[in-house]
Amino acid sequence: MLYERTSAVPAQVRKLRLPDQLVYRKCYCSDSIAEKTVLLRNTALEAMRAYGTDTTRRMYFIEYSISAPLEAAFCVAVPPGSEGEFVTLLPPTDALSIYHHGVYEDLPAVGRRLLEYAAEHQFSPRGTLRHIYLEGPPQHKDPSKFITQVVLPVEDTDELLRKFG
Repeated sequence: MLYERTSAVPAQVRKLRLPDQLVYRKCYCSDSIAEKTVLLRNTALEAMRAYGTDTTRRMYFIEYSISAPLEAAFCVAVPPGSEGEFVTLLPPTDALSIYHHGVYEDLPAVGRRLLEYAAEHQFSPRGTLRHIYLEGPPQHKDPSKFITQVVLPVEDTDELLRKFG
């Protein structure tokens, strides 16, 4: 089913509701994909050593401000009840989403497409984008097979229901 969601050409924008999620979250500045990959891996290792992981949730993602994309929060799902300096509960939010099948270098263009779609359909972005890594280097040597869910949190559940309901 994941492959089917990613294989639509062109990739379809979908509405969704992100549930609340407890994450281990560390913020860094980075402008390279290689460095972001290392930072996310290191954050994941720290989280796993300290808390374990919550495999029932989207496990690894980066969230960044639309206005300051070099400043990113590297997030790893942790089990309920985890507490600590870098543990935070992300609230539920409505969002627009695209499943991207391919190299990480294409993710900024996917984010721009979501922003354009939001503007065309009168959705109000909440100011961040998320790259949720579903399949990547651990599963595939070929980067063209990576699967990333790009998510744009938006305001107004009622507007989503009117547009897609």
